[in-house]
Amino acid sequence: MILEEVLSKLIDHALKAGASYADARARRVEGTRVEVVDGGLREVRCGLEEGFNVRVLVEGTWGFASSSFVSPEESLRLVKKAISAAKALAGRVKQRAEVYPQSTLRSKARVKVKVPLNSVDLEEKVELAFKLNKESLSLDEKVKSATTVYSDAVETRAVYTSHGRYVEVETSYLYLSSLAYAFEAGLRQRGFKVHGGVGGFELTRSTEALELGVEAASMALRLLKAPPPPSGRFTCVLDPEIAGTFIHEAFGHACEADLVLSNSSILEGKLGTRVGSEEVTVVDDPMLEGLYGWYPFDDEASEGRRTVIVEEGILKSFLHSLETAISLEAKPTGNARAQGYSSRPIVRMTNTFIAPGTWKPEELLGETKTGLYVKGSNYGYVDTAKGLFSFKCKEAYLLENGEPSKLLRDVALSGLTLEVLINVDGVANDLKFNPGICGKEGQYVPVTDGSPHIRVKGVLVGGGS
Repeated sequence: MILEEVLSKLIDHALKAGASYADARARRVEGTRVEVVDGGLREVRCGLEEGFNVRVLVEGTWGFASSSFVSPEESLRLVKKAISAAKALAGRVKQRAEVYPQSTLRSKARVKVKVPLNSVDLEEKVELAFKLNKESLSLDEKVKSATTVYSDAVETRAVYTSHGRYVEVETSYLYLSSLAYAFEAGLRQRGFKVHGGVGGFELTRSTEALELGVEAASMALRLLKAPPPPSGRFTCVLDPEIAGTFIHEAFGHACEADLVLSNSSILEGKLGTRVGSEEVTVVDDPMLEGLYGWYPFDDEASEGRRTVIVEEGILKSFLHSLETAISLEAKPTGNARAQGYSSRPIVRMTNTFIAPGTWKPEELLGETKTGLYVKGSNYGYVDTAKGLFSFKCKEAYLLENGEPSKLLRDVALSGLTLEVLINVDGVANDLKFNPGICGKEGQYVPVTDGSPHIRVKGVLVGGGS
């Protein structure tokens, strides 16, 4: 009740000071980060961060202020700063902002965990990181370097709006990563694996988590013997990881309505038109329990909900905040997110994925007589305004008579985003998800990418030593 009272007072102050709309947020995050490099402890960090903010809309202009504490005097000061910021910007903005009106709501949610993170000793978390790191380094003498990161956080987040909405969410996050480098005859190759989600320490006890170090090192070792790929256009079968990365990075960001409104999206003006083949359906859904992008309410107290972005190739919706929804005459989708209490909400993805199709993965591969089977993504470049992308892949295999044969290294895929989606001619039924951290405008939030295996004709492939 204390959080609700504090945020309510901030809203009251803001409305009395002339705001037409206001929202206030509180956030408390307690977390641990352990980093082990080459068998040595580089960092152990345990931290607690908490604070409040208020955002106001005054004569169509936004103002925002935050503080690490709120006393009665500080709450007044916070509101005055936000109001002053809005007035200082008035006349300097091109278009007056509005927000989509919402009905009143009061709700609380808490993620269910089996082993609470704060019930586990720090020593056990450190020991897990050392174990995974040792397993990477001891797999083969060619593995010369390995980095293992364990990260967790327990977060309480509350939002109060002048629409009469109050929501409170308690979430528990866990994330593991293993990075390994192998060297031979002047060649260096890397392997990288991640595991995580919303839940407790029980997430570390799955087979996928326990084999993270070995899997990363094995990948690096395999690639030492692999040649670079041929260059040209190929039919490619993409595994769930690289296909999920593509749909998030190359396409998903272009679906964020703030980028559409700022002329930074190739999808501007394309609602209701074909942007992919009939095989392609794309969904964003924060309500998928256990996934890293899970939440029941966003940072504007809008309900998280399943949004079908593309249905059988037709663009059906963008992702919205309260402001972008009313600007584009749409409904809010619950995609306004902020990294912390000192950041303002912006439009972000949650759990974004290509919906499963009817093919079996082995059928997609078996009916691809020549081409490439591409697995995983290391990093990439995307231009959402021009619809261009380039991704460096973890590994790939030549397909000969429908069978993966020769392993290839340093494979890169590039091209036009919408051309790739149009050229998808097969989607399998094996939807899988991969957790990650997504950056935008200097803010980083947990997300999940997902996809089944998909097949794409005419993908531009390159690479090198």
